[in-house]
Amino acid sequence: MGISAPTPIQSSFIPAALEPEGDSPFRSRDLIGLAPTGTGKTLAYGIPLADMLLRHKPVETGGRRRDPRTRLRALVLVPTRELAQQVAEELRTLVRGSLLRVVAAYGKVALAPQAEAIAKGVDIVVATPGRARELIELDAMTLAHLLYVVCDEADRMLDMGFLPQVEWVLSRAPEGRAKWLLSATLPREVEDLVHKRLAKPKKIEVGVRNAAAVHLSHKRMLVEEDLKTPALLSLLGKEDLRRGIVVYCGSRRRTGWVAGALRRHEVSTAVVHGDRSQLQREKALESFAHGRCRVLVATDVAARGLHVPGIRLVVNYDVPMSPEEWIHRVGRAGHGGGEGASVTFVSPEERARWESVVQLAQPSWDAIEVPDDVENFMRDQDRVRMARARLEEAKVIEAFNAKERAEKDKAKRLKEAARKRKMQAPRRDSRQMRGTLSNTPLPKDVKRGTGVKRRDG
Repeated sequence: MGISAPTPIQSSFIPAALEPEGDSPFRSRDLIGLAPTGTGKTLAYGIPLADMLLRHKPVETGGRRRDPRTRLRALVLVPTRELAQQVAEELRTLVRGSLLRVVAAYGKVALAPQAEAIAKGVDIVVATPGRARELIELDAMTLAHLLYVVCDEADRMLDMGFLPQVEWVLSRAPEGRAKWLLSATLPREVEDLVHKRLAKPKKIEVGVRNAAAVHLSHKRMLVEEDLKTPALLSLLGKEDLRRGIVVYCGSRRRTGWVAGALRRHEVSTAVVHGDRSQLQREKALESFAHGRCRVLVATDVAARGLHVPGIRLVVNYDVPMSPEEWIHRVGRAGHGGGEGASVTFVSPEERARWESVVQLAQPSWDAIEVPDDVENFMRDQDRVRMARARLEEAKVIEAFNAKERAEKDKAKRLKEAARKRKMQAPRRDSRQMRGTLSNTPLPKDVKRGTGVKRRDG
């Protein structure tokens, strides 16, 4: 595979996973692995899995009556279809030439081919939680002889959306099986939840907790919502990258808007989001990975585990709802090595989200201004609407300034009138005693400051 030395997470996680737990040499303890994106977490758990499965033979149930499903001894749960395919392919490359078999199982495709592949006998299944549950309910897959359970991208797997499905799958596995959880981010509240599900887990942490990879540079642009698409087009026009640009949007509908605008300006674009079929998603990723498309527009479904070595720039069209997602997004740039950069568009409504990102990830970022030629990329109707909005804004500002000037003039007039009244008011005549500081002239035979003389007797 061209790997000559382990990464830091691999150096720490592999020995811990291979360390026997209890009497059995094939029993491993529960582990939590935390490391930044692009540091080799897949092989960190893939290598010890392959080693122990090769040394631990499948359960024999007797000659021809042996059930091939009992061969399944390791289950890897991942949140997305793309990540399931990617992890399965990397594990196949790792165990190539051995007797181990790996199958990927995910939704939005036919269930029968995956069930048939598992029925023939496999050692490792890489699956999304929903499809794993379907296979178990149809009795196409059994976890009775499972030895190891891996949750990749554990923070997403254990959040409130995936947790019920994950718990249902794990409840079908025998008690005491080793559970390994790996992720780049693990919020405190999710970590508390993990400790309740695992038995005295050992935590292996490499790098800075909840931080972006150190090889990335980041920029932030404050931009109005209506100017995001023109700003993106202007940025791509100046960017010298011919390919390898990923644009992350906050919703599936927004990916359609952005992709349509890019294509109208003759920018080759591929789209990936949850509503697209598996075939469409595979073709889009393949086209982008092979350089036939310059830009990939996607939702957060492509933010976890997506490994395309050619990605050099990540544009956050929308600031993600969760600051952890920002870390995963920007981690796609230079994934697995090399330089990478990110640009985040921040509208006035997204200031609070950006502050959350800065507070969690603490990235070193530079501020950039909205391009001067942004209006050249606007549609005619948007340009007219923007000019009208600017005119209304100018009127509001002028009215405010006029009111402020009027208030200042009124205050000035009142002050001047008060000063004149004070000057015209009659002075009161008061006697001054000798020796006091007064403008009253003293007689020539009296010296200033001598005070009042005291009479004798």
